[in-house]
Amino acid sequence: MAVTPRVNIRRVEAVNVSANGDYEQKSAFFFIRCTGDGNIKYCPANNSDAQAITKAVTASSNFVDPEQCRKIFQSGTTATGIYVGFGT
Repeated sequence: MAVTPRVNIRRVEAVNVSANGDYEQKSAFFFIRCTGDGNIKYCPANNSDAQAITKAVTASSNFVDPEQCRKIFQSGTTATGIYVGFGT
């Protein structure tokens, strides 16, 4: 049986938390990818800030992690070339 994606990325934005501070969306959840390896500290869609996760990520030109997020923290994020994708 073929796997059908649940979400298509319709809009992509570059995010620079090292220069602009935390990135947060209150109106729509997003997916994360980066062009430079490192760590990303983020909150999944329904987690509070106290339940943030830090994950080691590798560079990718695609959104491969299916986890929806609501916030990326400046502190604890070392990955570069971060992009957020919004789906439908």
